[in-house]
Amino acid sequence: MGTLKWLLSGCLMIATSLEAGASWAWLNREVVRLEARREVLESSLELLPDSPQPQPHERAGFHSGFAPRADAVRWVQVDLGVERELEAVVVVPAMLGAAEAYGFPNRFRVDASNDPLFADSVPLLDHTNDDASPVLAPWHIVVHELKARYVRFTATKLSPQPGMSSRFIFCLGELLVFSGGRNVALNSDVFAPNAVETLPTWSPRHLVDGTYALGLPVKAGEKYSNGWHSAISTTAEVTKWVQMDWGSPQRVEEIRLIPAHPRDYPDRFGFGFPRRFKVEADARVVFDSTGVDFANPGDTPVAIPTPGLQAREIRITATRLWERSGDFVFALAEIQAFGGGKNLALGSAVRSLDETTTVAWKSEHLVDGLSSSGVLIDESEWLSGLSKRRELMAELGALTRAQASALGLAQTRAVWLAGLIFLGGASFAVVAVLHSRRVREREMETLRQRISRDLHDEIGSHLGSIRLMSELALREGEASESLDEIHRLAGEAAESMRGIIWLVREGDAPKLTSLVEAMRQSAAALLKGIDWHLQAPGGDDAIAASLTFHRQVFLLFREAVHNIAKHANATRVEIELSWQSKRFRLCMVDNGRGFDVAAVTAGNGLANLRHRAEVIGGELGVISEPGKGTRITLESALS
Repeated sequence: MGTLKWLLSGCLMIATSLEAGASWAWLNREVVRLEARREVLESSLELLPDSPQPQPHERAGFHSGFAPRADAVRWVQVDLGVERELEAVVVVPAMLGAAEAYGFPNRFRVDASNDPLFADSVPLLDHTNDDASPVLAPWHIVVHELKARYVRFTATKLSPQPGMSSRFIFCLGELLVFSGGRNVALNSDVFAPNAVETLPTWSPRHLVDGTYALGLPVKAGEKYSNGWHSAISTTAEVTKWVQMDWGSPQRVEEIRLIPAHPRDYPDRFGFGFPRRFKVEADARVVFDSTGVDFANPGDTPVAIPTPGLQAREIRITATRLWERSGDFVFALAEIQAFGGGKNLALGSAVRSLDETTTVAWKSEHLVDGLSSSGVLIDESEWLSGLSKRRELMAELGALTRAQASALGLAQTRAVWLAGLIFLGGASFAVVAVLHSRRVREREMETLRQRISRDLHDEIGSHLGSIRLMSELALREGEASESLDEIHRLAGEAAESMRGIIWLVREGDAPKLTSLVEAMRQSAAALLKGIDWHLQAPGGDDAIAASLTFHRQVFLLFREAVHNIAKHANATRVEIELSWQSKRFRLCMVDNGRGFDVAAVTAGNGLANLRHRAEVIGGELGVISEPGKGTRITLESALS
């Protein structure tokens, strides 16, 4: 029973571990390695820019021509105008309504060259051997010590056109080339031998227009500001202007207008961005959209390249305002002017025709380096962080699958282990049963030997005495006295035989009530003519002890009673038995002639009584004095 409980407990522990998802390191060390890698990836992700909220635009980007097969090759290339020292190339997938990449090729490569035919080119990224996932995240490719004029994107495995299983395409949202910290591909020439132009959504020119679906390059945090806000107008056809002055003429390579998106207008992307406007540098127009409406950029910066420009101040003049809610305003989150590797407009002096001033809207907020969603950061650095996030997320996805596989292996091993434990436990139980059976057989053999000795010592001795007495009676003619002795010995022999038969008949673990009954019968047979009384608990048939315990106690009792009857010359014997909490006690008191315990010799039988007490681990006590009777006690644990 104990083995079965242990076996079931072990299997239950493994089953509980399976259900609770406990640590599986002891079954598969790979689980630990993968979990450690997951912690590293998750810690690294916390340091990267958050995935931006997708920004759909009507100018979605570049769309290739249609192909009948996925393995048809299509390409598009950008001409930077002059040879440039490349720092990074960034590919941004296109988005068309859904929050994932639209038409992004499954396999592709990116190359750079100074030859427009790419007869001699340098590979920057080769992703032609495995499929890319269609996530809306950039591919940031770092370039080291390379000068080139042309950058080409080649799709080698096209994407199925949504809803069309027999037509294949590839689309890109933007292609950026960074040199000197700026995107030198902005508004550059684009060549594609096979392209679709369906304005305003798709056009090769949209590949380098600075508009893409990733939003503002910001580091989210507690620092933010709405920007600058003009006075409110009742009509759209009104002129508003704002300008900044950094004190002295500086070289300006690029001007950036950051659209506003106040937190109290969460659904109004490109809040206050003018429908028509122009940008002037020191009163010279560098960008003019006063003759046609400019598409609202949403949360995308509007970049205006100004190579070779020297200027001290920048003015943005709105000639058609943005409609708010039945009224019209002009607002911007930030104006940036990059030159010499820094933002010249940061902290410069701001003036405007008019303005609306609140806690969130102030003229100084136009040049504080903040947007309504956080701190504005370097575009290339931000795109690199998003690209790294894409890589880590892809690795995290593969890691999740590997963890599931490793955990599955650990669980399989756990099942096998549980089976082996069960099999081992069952085998152990069988061995234990066989061993118990062999032990029982040895015990029975020992018992048979003991019964044999008892028959020899008890019955054989009495029968031998009867034989000798009968012979003497026949030779000497003293039949009457000899026959009395023969009668006595025969009675003792019969009583001994009943005791031995009782021991054999009672089985492996007789009840103590049976032992009491055997003692009563033995006392009745041996203490004839003596007033005796036996007191024992009654009504508790459940308490049992081993056959060895019964045998030794019974034989000790019978021998002690025999000695009282034969030697004590007693007229009264009190016998008391008790047991409680697995303890057994026997006490026999007679009023016989007693004896000197210190003068006892081996022939008096006390040594035999002590031996039987020791066999069952008990203690024998004998108190006696000449003329004062004898008191014999046995105390032992029930075994």
